[in-house]
Amino acid sequence: MTSYQIIGILGLLLGLAATVVMFREHFRPLSRKNLIRYGIFFLGSVIVMGASLFQIVATLSEYGMPGMNVLETEGGSGLFVPTMVTISWIFLMIAFMKRANKEPEMKVSGMGRERLPFTHLLVWGIRIYIAVLFIFSGFVKANDYIGFSYKLEEYFQVFANYMPALEGFWQFWEKLSLPLAWFISVFEIALAVAILVGWRMRITALLTLLMMIFFTILTGFSAITGEVTDCGCFGDALKLEPWESFTKDLIYMVMLMPVYLLRKEIQAFPTKKIALALTAAAFIISGVYAWYCHENLPQVDYRAYKVGVDLNVCTTQEDEKGEIKCKDWYQNYYFDFRASEQAAQDTNFVMPPEVDPLVGKVMAVFMAKIEKADAEAIKESIALAGELQPAGIQVVGMSSAYRSLLEEKDNQFRFNYPISLWDAKMLKTVVRSNPGYVLMQDGVILGKWHHNNQPSKAEVEGLLK
Repeated sequence: MTSYQIIGILGLLLGLAATVVMFREHFRPLSRKNLIRYGIFFLGSVIVMGASLFQIVATLSEYGMPGMNVLETEGGSGLFVPTMVTISWIFLMIAFMKRANKEPEMKVSGMGRERLPFTHLLVWGIRIYIAVLFIFSGFVKANDYIGFSYKLEEYFQVFANYMPALEGFWQFWEKLSLPLAWFISVFEIALAVAILVGWRMRITALLTLLMMIFFTILTGFSAITGEVTDCGCFGDALKLEPWESFTKDLIYMVMLMPVYLLRKEIQAFPTKKIALALTAAAFIISGVYAWYCHENLPQVDYRAYKVGVDLNVCTTQEDEKGEIKCKDWYQNYYFDFRASEQAAQDTNFVMPPEVDPLVGKVMAVFMAKIEKADAEAIKESIALAGELQPAGIQVVGMSSAYRSLLEEKDNQFRFNYPISLWDAKMLKTVVRSNPGYVLMQDGVILGKWHHNNQPSKAEVEGLLK
């Protein structure tokens, strides 16, 4: 059992404990007969819904896999009944609890700390738990919200395929993936602080619940259809299977219910003004940090292609999970524009060998979408190549563009370095900049730069052995 699974189980137990204790303390005024009657129904509801959710998760973990819709497998029939049972029992339990509140003994008003002391203590624990996880999740996404935007794009594209009548609607949101990724990342951190300090808990608890419902729908969709294999909930810092992400969100929903039910009784800490200031500061600071990472590369690199990685190993050898981390690293085509032009003029010209990024000293210029690359940055990369090549450092462009587009761009910029065609996903993963720079020596990544921080020749030579 992994540490993440242990943390998830502890969260579930904390949420269930708070729910049971809240029931016991809130309905304490009931007569012994009614307390037993409602208590049996409540515990029965927890058991029935727990068993149903366990069946759903077990089915998804067994039959769910990338590209496979669980509804089209043998496990599809096993999802319908527990899903309907869970939904039905939720509404039935809500109705039953409302009836319990109308019993003559339940004329005691309020759910304050005096009536529910242990419940409020457990809710404090839940608030701390959720705040820590939300801050971690939000930080990881804010640190690399470009990567998170790719996940949102993937979701919107899949939704457009599944709901062709709303294709225009999903395409609209797809275009807003980048600013939406920034907002969600920053909002999650601010929400975590608001939960912790208890700022305007009526609206904070509602927003948190709505956000969790939103993410539960996304992860449930992924787990059932197999279309999006990673929700991006924790960026590249923690990869979860779709069914694991869905289970995580179900646990969060269980934990949030006591917080939501007691939202009117939770007071700001230490004062309303300080709580507001801390929440606003969290939003501003995390927003500025996210934008800084956007303009200067993520400050913490959780990806497989980070500085220090040997691509000779990462692209060929399996890790402890039996996976090849850099499995997307492969080349399709190679174009040496200057050499091809010279060969066309001189029949005796011998074409130089292709530049292998994993051999020797290589500065790779990554242009995932060369048609959207900053024009001035491309010109600066050409100037840098002119300085590095005489020093024995090979420069190669890496793009996912078709040859016709590359030739068009070559006529525009007159590249002095060859360009090879690579997998678009890999290019976007390695460096979050277009163009971006990656310095390698015999396959080992020595440095990465955003085009806003283009390295100098002296800086490059200082990193090479």
